Amino acid sequence: MFCASLAVLLLCCTICYSAVDQCGETHETYSNWLHEENTCSDSQDIGDFGSSLIKDIYTSVKKAECDLANPSDYPPHYSPREGEEFDFIIVGSGSAGAVIANRLSELSEWNILLLEAGGNPTKTTEIPGVYMALSKSELDWQYQTDQYEDNCLGMINNSCNMPRGKVLGGTSAINANIYVRGNWRDFDSWAAVGNEGWDYENVLKYFKKSENIKAKEVLKTSNYQNYHGENGFLTVDSWNDYGLDGLINVFAEGMKELGYDTNMDVNGESQTGFAKVQGTIIDGKRCSTAKAFLSPIKNRTNLKISKHSLVTKLMVDKTTKTAHGVKFLDKQGKEIQVRARKEVIISAGAINSPQLLMLSGIGPRKHLEELGIEVIQDLPVGEKLHDHMIMVGLVLSFNYTREIKSITDHMYDFLKTNNSKLSSIGMLGYSTFINTLENKIDFPDMQIQHGNFDVNDVKSLALALDRFGLREEISKQYHEINSKRYIALLLPTLLRPASTGKILLSSTDPTDKPQIITGFLSNNDDFETLLRTTEFISKFSSTKAMRKLDTQFHEIAPPACTVHPLSSREFRKCALRHLTSTCWHQTSTCKMGRDGDPTAVVNPQLQVRGVRQLRVADASIMPSVVSGNINAAVIMIGEKAADLIKESWL
Repeated sequence: MFCASLAVLLLCCTICYSAVDQCGETHETYSNWLHEENTCSDSQDIGDFGSSLIKDIYTSVKKAECDLANPSDYPPHYSPREGEEFDFIIVGSGSAGAVIANRLSELSEWNILLLEAGGNPTKTTEIPGVYMALSKSELDWQYQTDQYEDNCLGMINNSCNMPRGKVLGGTSAINANIYVRGNWRDFDSWAAVGNEGWDYENVLKYFKKSENIKAKEVLKTSNYQNYHGENGFLTVDSWNDYGLDGLINVFAEGMKELGYDTNMDVNGESQTGFAKVQGTIIDGKRCSTAKAFLSPIKNRTNLKISKHSLVTKLMVDKTTKTAHGVKFLDKQGKEIQVRARKEVIISAGAINSPQLLMLSGIGPRKHLEELGIEVIQDLPVGEKLHDHMIMVGLVLSFNYTREIKSITDHMYDFLKTNNSKLSSIGMLGYSTFINTLENKIDFPDMQIQHGNFDVNDVKSLALALDRFGLREEISKQYHEINSKRYIALLLPTLLRPASTGKILLSSTDPTDKPQIITGFLSNNDDFETLLRTTEFISKFSSTKAMRKLDTQFHEIAPPACTVHPLSSREFRKCALRHLTSTCWHQTSTCKMGRDGDPTAVVNPQLQVRGVRQLRVADASIMPSVVSGNINAAVIMIGEKAADLIKESWL
């Protein structure tokens, strides 16, 4: 009872964490608090052994709680003066921006300003098992897709949630921290269309530069040093499988029946198979790029970080087309201008980077003129939006149980041992990479991810469905299945979508959210790949291995789709229109390309075409989305961008 009560207290402090941190209390103050709270009886407990032990437990758990996202672990806030000059100004501290800030500030003679619209990571950002709670929070930009598209029809207002991190570390602070680089053919294809220096052989050294590989299953492979680094800032380790060994083994057997062996290193020699994916985690806690790349250098005097600072416009000389600074709003809403002697680097992500460029007069002429924005450079900014579509309507249920504890007990275990359900992301720590065309090429077109829920796990399932934004009448179907059986959502994720969308400005107000047109399922090839995957999952559910668990395959039926026979081609196409969402992997809105490529915004050095001293370095520059979770590739982009910048100025 004591542990549960204590965990409730800590959970409230952790999950409902506010900007006011209380972990700076002195030991004396905390001891006084302990004494005041210890009023359970009138008996004297001075020198009592049991009371002493309880106080020790309180103290140790309090210390563990205070070690979560302690503000002192991050660089302090800096308030730039009006007109202050820096060598480099970086906009955005996410998966690329934090890396660039780290690498440029290695040169003590360079002064760098990093501007971030959010603040420090909160305690919840440390806990793997509750990462879904971070979307739709104050750490999320809370973007919504265009409600007039012919997709997301099963979501509230016909609009999908599109989470993006608004915090030090960007989306790496609120995502699932899965470390998948993509396929080597992705990068070779970038180089093949004119992006010299971006082939796999060249980018591999940057993946290795960042990485500090700790995953035991990877270290056991004979040639891991060909693919992995051991001295980087970014720790990559194994996820805790907490109580899922039996289920994982059965899944592996079932996939093997269908021709897919278990793959312990999806970032190594081969990508295909039932893969144990690694994560950016340290000691069971999540690791954003803020923790990996900014915390170790928090005391560098030549790097200043201004938090809660929304950049509203680039300052570009219209005659010479040279970027020389930015305007931003500080936490109080005051507009401040700062200047860059060398470069402005935009690392605000695939939504915010094109928004900032267009607000500054760099973008499609017709669109900018319609909004009354003076055009400085006519470029296809915001076009070619790529995203991994994910289908959320396929459910397997089976007879499976594992130890059930309260969330408060799991929180206590997490704080004290890091061995807890909360230090795990469950079956999401495994993905199956398949080629639905059934050829033997190691170039999967589909990643099947998994989300698992204990029997009648009402709260966790409700949170996940809410974050997908599903309508109530659709969410009920998941709960009905889960009320009696253990379930797994099998989540087909389209790795190389043919469909593309775009980002447009809603207005000239930088605080207005841009219009996001996903273009999901606008190309019939994507329908066909997803339909083939649905059939694959149906076959998987019927394998000998899965029948051991009395597995049942369920297809969620949006009411509008019930006019078609269940499991028919027409039903499944309708369900895809209703139940396909984003996998948080937006890219390519400031596409990189060779000179003469009319679809390119930046060149292979990441310089904005036609504008001097301005670069973009984040997911938006990808010529096409990589075949896997994109966070690792964006960190690589940050590493390579830093070297490109150094080569320009040294």
